[in-house]
Amino acid sequence: MINNNCFVVVGIGTNIGKTVVSAVLCEALQANYWKPLQAGIEPATDSQTVRTMISEHLKCFPEHLVLKSPESPHSAAEKENIEIISSQIEPPSNTHMPLIIEGAGGLMVPLNRKETFADLFRRWKFPVILVS
Repeated sequence: MINNNCFVVVGIGTNIGKTVVSAVLCEALQANYWKPLQAGIEPATDSQTVRTMISEHLKCFPEHLVLKSPESPHSAAEKENIEIISSQIEPPSNTHMPLIIEGAGGLMVPLNRKETFADLFRRWKFPVILVS
């Protein structure tokens, strides 16, 4: 990662306000946005929602993986016969601006049968902001 100004936004659960907080942080810090794993695409993805809330000069990076079913990423991935391999998930390296990374649910949400988002975020070593 070129940039050390990265923050991870997680919640204590689903529909707690992570996306809105992420958008507010993007504006306040003049940061780009990235959601590595999106589970559920209706009525819009979180990236699509954030795009409507932030300034045009800020970027929303494409997700590493978009899953159709609105549930835990590991469960949605299994339904689509996809294996989530955390070592393949890396934040965008082509930004010199701060970056807000939005998790899916909370820290203990499973990525696969062995790892949680906490494991992924621990590897990245970015500060975590908990939305409650």
